[in-house]
Amino acid sequence: MSSSSLPTSDAKAEKARSYYIFSTALTAAISGFLLGYDGSILGAAILYLRDHFHLSPQMMGFVMGSAVIGCIVGPFTGGWFCDRFGREKTMIGAAFLLAVGGFATAIASSVAVFVIFRIVCGFALGVSAIASPMYIAEVAPPRIRGKLGLTFQLAIVVGSAAAPLVAYPMALHLPAETAWRSMIASQLVMLIPLIYFLFQLPPSPRWLADRGRFEEALVVLRKVHEPLLAERELVEIKAAVNEEEGGWAELFQPGIRFALVIGLLLAFFNNWTGWSAMGGYITNLVEMSGVTSHSTAILQFAFTYVAMTIMTIVSMWLVDRVGRRPLWIFASFLMAAVTLATGLVFHFHLHGPVVLLVLILCTVPHGIALGGLPWLMMSELFPNRLRAKAVALTTTFLFVVIFSCGQLFPILVQISTDRIGSAAGVFWLFTFICLLAALFGFTIMPETKGRTLEDISNSLKRD
Repeated sequence: MSSSSLPTSDAKAEKARSYYIFSTALTAAISGFLLGYDGSILGAAILYLRDHFHLSPQMMGFVMGSAVIGCIVGPFTGGWFCDRFGREKTMIGAAFLLAVGGFATAIASSVAVFVIFRIVCGFALGVSAIASPMYIAEVAPPRIRGKLGLTFQLAIVVGSAAAPLVAYPMALHLPAETAWRSMIASQLVMLIPLIYFLFQLPPSPRWLADRGRFEEALVVLRKVHEPLLAERELVEIKAAVNEEEGGWAELFQPGIRFALVIGLLLAFFNNWTGWSAMGGYITNLVEMSGVTSHSTAILQFAFTYVAMTIMTIVSMWLVDRVGRRPLWIFASFLMAAVTLATGLVFHFHLHGPVVLLVLILCTVPHGIALGGLPWLMMSELFPNRLRAKAVALTTTFLFVVIFSCGQLFPILVQISTDRIGSAAGVFWLFTFICLLAALFGFTIMPETKGRTLEDISNSLKRD
């Protein structure tokens, strides 16, 4: 029954519930905005950092990936904080730590100091990257959990798009050193509304239930469900809490390790299918196409993330209609075709708008599925009392893979250029990995559309 056919009082209640759950999910997803903004603002500033600190290709890769070192450590600590203090309090603590690291990075006097505090920023972002998607998955009703879960990815790409737009006027009007320091410091402004809104979030109902606070959990569930559905879901949550024993060793035991393998593969394909590896180096790729102006490269960088934002919104509309698996398979094949074409563009040294076009096309499959679905599904796969530990492990692996991308992409570009005279070989490597991602989608990737978290985790309990 649509809300328009409900009695007036029920329609108002449904409207209030919809507003509440969407505003709650968007608030939790603001952490994703900062994750995207932080990485993207460094992508805009990296040309200045390269010149200011005289960075080699290897050192530039390390600077780009330094925050990910902290991100790798962050989820394990974040998992403990999520279990001990709650998901929303963990996000608040991470935001305060990010403010400290961001300020110190902006005033860094050497590349060593810069890298140290980039690691601090990364730690804070790693903590929030486990807490935010998990919180959204645990609060969202099953019928729209896909749409709400993708708000985290939407926040990432909106942050990624906003950063170069903020950086562009700085690149035009400020001296080089002032420009990059201002770019890095700009994230501090974003933290003020984040911290304020995070304080408005209620605790996760599943976290409350795990601590035996069932009445409080029911209060939160009733805000996002119809009353009968809220009580029914609480019964499932209680049963799951009573059955399970949470422990690290259990993640590798029969019944759970299959879900863990799926989570790890999602994390791998999220990054090595193309966009995540090249995204931080868009300004460099644009320069390779013949653009010599830093400000123009930054503006074209922004265009690619605006395209990504649009495709993520399309994904939010599709994910609860067509399902996770069809979107993943379609996007994998599409990205294989696009990276193949991108390789040809670079191999034949084409210049001009065609370079920006193929880079924008790379955002389409990533925005539709390859970027957002791993963040969503890693929080859907595991039982309640193991979820924080399992998501800590898969998120840590995701950041390890991100770090490998940041380190290896400029090196692989150099190797490809030395061997075949262009960067094309790297894009053709992505093509092969995309075909593996499609095979994963056809074989072991589960469909989680419209199912409760407890039903999903129970269905994956196999050897």
